[in-house]
Amino acid sequence: MKQLLFFTLSFAGFVLAAPPPANNIKSKTTHAEAYGPTQNAVTVDPAKDLPRYPAVEPKGARETWQVKKGFDLELAAHEPLVRDPIAVCFDERGRMFVCEMIDYSEMRDVTPHLGRVSMLEDKDGDGFFETSQVFADNLPWPTGVIWANGGLYVGATPDIWRFEDKDGDGKAEVREKAFTGFGTGLKILNVQGLMNSFQWGQDNRVHILAGGGNRGIVTCLKRPDLPGIEIGGKDFWFDPLTHEFGLEGGGAQYGMSFDNYGRKFGCSNSDHLQYWVYDGRYASRNPLYSMPAARKSIAVDGGAAEVFRLSPDEPWRIIRTRWRIAGVVKGSVEGGGRVSGYFTGATGTTLYRGDAYGPEFINNSFSGDAGGQLIHRKQIRYADNGIDLLGERPADEHGYEFAASKDTWVRVVNFANAPDGHLYVCDMYREVIEHPWSVPDEIKKHLDLNSGSDRGRIWRITKSGETKAASRRTRPALDKASLEDLVAALAHPNGWHRDTAARLLYERQDKAAVALLEKDFADLKNPLAVIHRLNVLQGLKSLSPDVLIIALQNEDAHVREHAIFLAEPLLQAASSPEALWQKLLTLTADPSSRVRFQLALTLGQVSHPGQALALASIAPSEDWLRHALLSAPPEQAFAVYQTRSSGKTAADEALSLGLIETIAARNKAAEVTALIQSLGTSPSPKTIRALAEGLRRSGTTLEAVDKEKKLTPAFATATETLANLKASDKDRLAAMELVALSRPASVIPSLQICLAEGQSEALQAAAIRHLATFSQPKVTQALITSWPHLAPQARTAALAALVSRDDRATALLTALGKTEGAPTAADLSASQVQDLAKHKNAQVAALARTTLAAVIPPSREEVVKKFQTALSLKGDATAGSAVFMSRCLACHVANGQGIEVGPNFTTVKTRGKDGLLTAIVEPHKEVASQYIAYTVNTKDGQTLSGIIAKDDASSMTLKMMGGAEITVQRSNILGSSSSGQSLMPEGLEQGMTEQDMADLISFIEAVE
Repeated sequence: MKQLLFFTLSFAGFVLAAPPPANNIKSKTTHAEAYGPTQNAVTVDPAKDLPRYPAVEPKGARETWQVKKGFDLELAAHEPLVRDPIAVCFDERGRMFVCEMIDYSEMRDVTPHLGRVSMLEDKDGDGFFETSQVFADNLPWPTGVIWANGGLYVGATPDIWRFEDKDGDGKAEVREKAFTGFGTGLKILNVQGLMNSFQWGQDNRVHILAGGGNRGIVTCLKRPDLPGIEIGGKDFWFDPLTHEFGLEGGGAQYGMSFDNYGRKFGCSNSDHLQYWVYDGRYASRNPLYSMPAARKSIAVDGGAAEVFRLSPDEPWRIIRTRWRIAGVVKGSVEGGGRVSGYFTGATGTTLYRGDAYGPEFINNSFSGDAGGQLIHRKQIRYADNGIDLLGERPADEHGYEFAASKDTWVRVVNFANAPDGHLYVCDMYREVIEHPWSVPDEIKKHLDLNSGSDRGRIWRITKSGETKAASRRTRPALDKASLEDLVAALAHPNGWHRDTAARLLYERQDKAAVALLEKDFADLKNPLAVIHRLNVLQGLKSLSPDVLIIALQNEDAHVREHAIFLAEPLLQAASSPEALWQKLLTLTADPSSRVRFQLALTLGQVSHPGQALALASIAPSEDWLRHALLSAPPEQAFAVYQTRSSGKTAADEALSLGLIETIAARNKAAEVTALIQSLGTSPSPKTIRALAEGLRRSGTTLEAVDKEKKLTPAFATATETLANLKASDKDRLAAMELVALSRPASVIPSLQICLAEGQSEALQAAAIRHLATFSQPKVTQALITSWPHLAPQARTAALAALVSRDDRATALLTALGKTEGAPTAADLSASQVQDLAKHKNAQVAALARTTLAAVIPPSREEVVKKFQTALSLKGDATAGSAVFMSRCLACHVANGQGIEVGPNFTTVKTRGKDGLLTAIVEPHKEVASQYIAYTVNTKDGQTLSGIIAKDDASSMTLKMMGGAEITVQRSNILGSSSSGQSLMPEGLEQGMTEQDMADLISFIEAVE
């Protein structure tokens, strides 16, 4: 029996790495509390093992940096004027407010709290902020800041505070708690899972990244009339005028911003560039259809892309990595045993929107790596489908970073677009930056986690060769700008000016601005000015159908897309403007895929007599378009299905099948009857399968709804074909797909024919796959009695089916070695033996331990001891390749071969022989979260095991050994559980010799 090898190594990061799930509100937790005690006694000689690198004073700091040719770095501020800067914002006067997290990482509970916000000013216009005033203090772990509506909003979990300086002395005397509840209900407050990235959005709201794992019921103390909402891992927004608030799609960790078109980007520790494809509210309107996740990782070179640091690895990280590899301390082994060289602490991803660097830099993303002392840049472009975005290293930045420092104290954590058109860089500047839970206590006691809390730098990226005068800008005074000046600023080449002008126009709520915003609207050539004018008009509740109609005709696709989105409130009104609706219909064949995508999403939000025709007119030329169309409310599905013309492409077929399944799942008698009538007498197996699957989800069957037996001829023909031994396998397999949808009484005998001796392996395996979905005892008997005639692939499928239900597992164990021709214990895979011996049903487990005693794997201690000699043998990589092909291929990729369920061997090859041996023979010793196995029990009696590939509000997708993915609707999930162990079972080394192990390890180490 082929055995499968599933490594439990991971790419988990060491900087800002996600710690164990937070369950309480205390902030100080030791490594031992979080991960458990060390496995062996370990000691550190601090003088020898942990030499300290000295800090570099500000006057020499620039010399430690290597910056892209044509660019430079200037210090805009440094200690003592600023300490531990984690975020900055600017008000309309150009004053810089710096969020200072001085209490990072273990001093949150010091009172008064050390966190604060300072206000810095560059009064002489030389580019250096020479004055600093503490604007607000006594804040625990402050992480985000934004100026809006005459005051400063500061995030300090669990609260968002509002500060205001009414007397103009530079210090806020108004201190009020605006929102509260972030992180409440947790036992441990995760310092790297806090709210952050306060950003002004084009929708006239403040948007906040909730930190990925943040939870809590958030309420607004300024609006007690509004009910609290459970944050639940989503992101948060609020209106600074009304203090209304709500949720939006989230999931990233630390760093979020918008580009010029209002598209949202973010990052997580080991995924430095993510993008939200669509507004998350569209995913919840159709409970019968599961949209793909809105948040996508879009870096061409991967989320944990290779980076090129100049600084040396910190000694304590080297020791920790070595200890983790050896298993003496708990924690994920980062990068296959590499201490650095890839993204592990991606932070602050920001889209550049200034006007100082040239057009080729607009909408580029900039990310820091807090542990790598670097600034990484990506150029953003559309993917081939015209909807997805991709981020790619610029051609002239291969092999090095936009900027990197040799100084290990540099901690690039955030960026900000500034009034002067440049990008500002927050350098927290600390000796150590790391989640304290992730530092073993034996190392931590020798480190000073507060070293550098009195330091901090803010850098300004400039073009090299610029004179100081040429790179400076007049200090903005938008607080004194007239309405005319603010409207003119909406066309400014610097995004900060456009955003600030838009915010001020919204805050003033002066309807006199409407005429100015509409003036010469049709003649505007700047698409960004058009978009901002539309948004401001929307914020003033004065966006007219006439203006939208003009925008829908704009030659720039981004404008048309945005106008469609903004049209939704007008189209949802009781009397929506017909002229606007007719203009929208002209866009169903728009040349831009992104425009058609937004149109499909918007059409699903409104109600109009022509809605179905409009939806049906959009060709599903890209997968995202199909998803958008199928996400429309289910009551639209039948009308769209009836209205659209049947296309010949695979995309057309996929859309039709999706509509059929939705109609059937909705199960309105008249619709289903009419649908069956429309299928004719010979519908394709795919069509009937979609119909049957939808009906199954609604709790009924084909037989129950096909009262006139319209589909009977199709089933009769398929049954004849399946029974025809002279028919081709292709025809019989196609017929089987249809037959399997009929009544069990007729299906089971038809499928049993395919288990007979002489039937092809493909037919046998397919028949077993379908038989496994039925619970009748005769299926169990058929699988066991057919065993002597089954081909290898079919036997694998049969055993999987037999162990998937309690009654079948009992029948199998009872038959092992007792019933002639039945399977034997040796036929079971190691994972099946292990699963049966530890079965949740005590009776099954007891029977298994008796029946399978001879094949239950030995203890791990014995196995480790046996294979230790393999480490001293000379391995043969060529011979190891054969071991890989027979044991690892179904779950791992090496040299371009295999199926990626577990880690690609390229990422684990540097772990060392000891580490690789441990991963093979002790798979549960150290399991990264993405490879933990889960067991899902379904309401129809199935037990499925795999790792979670996707988990959302409507369904869960499990990736199983061999790469197969099974999606289970939440409505069909009875329960799920996990032991926290790897999907790879113990005992997969059975049958291997010590030389085989040595060969396999050599092969893995030689993988290219």
